[in-house]
Amino acid sequence: MPWFGRKKPTGDAPSLAVLAQRTLAERGVETTVDGDPADPAHARLLGADGQVYLLANLAVQVRGENDARRALIVGAHFDRMLQAHSEPPPEDLGADELRDRIRLRLLAEDGADPTDLTYARPFAPGLVLALCVDYPTMVSTLSTSALPKLALGSDELWAMGRFNTDAEPVDANAEIAPGVHIVEGESLFTATKAVNLPALFGAAPFGTVVAIPHRHLLLAVPLRDADSVQAVQTLAGLLVRVLGDRDAGLPGGLLSPDLLFSRHGHVSPVSSYDQATGELRIEVDERFQEALEEAVA
Repeated sequence: MPWFGRKKPTGDAPSLAVLAQRTLAERGVETTVDGDPADPAHARLLGADGQVYLLANLAVQVRGENDARRALIVGAHFDRMLQAHSEPPPEDLGADELRDRIRLRLLAEDGADPTDLTYARPFAPGLVLALCVDYPTMVSTLSTSALPKLALGSDELWAMGRFNTDAEPVDANAEIAPGVHIVEGESLFTATKAVNLPALFGAAPFGTVVAIPHRHLLLAVPLRDADSVQAVQTLAGLLVRVLGDRDAGLPGGLLSPDLLFSRHGHVSPVSSYDQATGELRIEVDERFQEALEEAVA
């Protein structure tokens, strides 16, 4: 899944909400549009049964496609979604099945998901870690109210979620420039592997600088020696490229625009990104400065 240099789209799809609404109606599901139909990144469909259908991810899938391909993609998308509704709810899963399906997932704190995530654990400013159930046709984010009804207790859910997320397959895990690593994959949990960086890159006693702009991509520089300083600069340039690539877009939406510094279980931003100008500035605080000095010593 190459997230650099993806196909350039030929145009946006302002009628996506209308197409999606018609597609669902053909399948017996009546909906109303909530939000501006010309803005699929923020519009959503509300089903008569209370089901919410978000359109942002679908907009990425159909961008640049002709009318026939768009109709096929939208139809297949909702066929999968409606099939997923027949899956048993998380509270009906047995302990063993839940152990197999539970995952951790990093989410933007101000994301569009309406699920009650008051139980979620903070990961870094603007990011929280939630629990999900990975079904064959969908991923269900667990709500706070669902947790007491599950066959496993909270401690085991978090432990198995981390184990399963660490084990999620990736399409690539490679060093793409001196000291700069990329991890990418189709899995919705690829970026969440940032929770356990040693599992990807081994020990990094001075910490790791990581970027997770969207759910399918993780870029990282484990700080190891004097060359790591240049590697962080390279990483910053790659992050700017991803954030500014309007043609490729950000699958699933923006996760984080920041470079994050992870050391001893503490994660903090070490950059600021100006969306208007596309400029990213590395910000070296005392903690990050200490790590850099130790790495180059």
